[in-house]
Amino acid sequence: MGAVDLGGDKPKGKKKGLRRPKRRIHVRLDMTPMVDIAFLLLIFYMVSTVFAEPQAMEINLPPSKEEQKTQESKVLTLRVTADNNIYWNTGKDDPVLVTLADLPKLLQDKVHDIPGVITLIKINKGAHYSRMVDILDRIEIVEYRLRQAQIAAKERGQLTQDEPEFSYTFSLAPWTRLDTRIMNEVTGANEAEDSGEN
Repeated sequence: MGAVDLGGDKPKGKKKGLRRPKRRIHVRLDMTPMVDIAFLLLIFYMVSTVFAEPQAMEINLPPSKEEQKTQESKVLTLRVTADNNIYWNTGKDDPVLVTLADLPKLLQDKVHDIPGVITLIKINKGAHYSRMVDILDRIEIVEYRLRQAQIAAKERGQLTQDEPEFSYTFSLAPWTRLDTRIMNEVTGANEAEDSGEN
């Protein structure tokens, strides 16, 4: 800890009058406990501080791992091309271009028109990752709107209270050579078929 040195015996030498020589007090501090506390605090803050919250996107997975078979007419396919354009089609219809702003209305209309519709999202390897995030955001908006409409319908007595909560069904699928051929026919482009495509 700290120590105080009060000096030793009286200094030797001649006395000059009535003045006494002043004794000097030497203070010596032991810094070891403070260093220990500083390191303990540093370790505590390093262990307890959260530097960055992990950013994750919540995706609801189906309850079972078994493949679910459905009619082709109930599948709404969204294809994102290498130039980030979005095309949609149901069944074997030709893909049609849709803007990101019009996508929520399209999805909402298809949910009402096709009972049990499943949305299949296919993204070309050349497209930006952010485009997939944009599509999933639009799906979440549609799901929220339809849930709110369902809650309002239950309150008005148009639906039974035990009606299951609405959940939008979608899936991500790999871009295949068939998708490249379909999009080349529709757009008139000649996108090369990547060797990494299935």
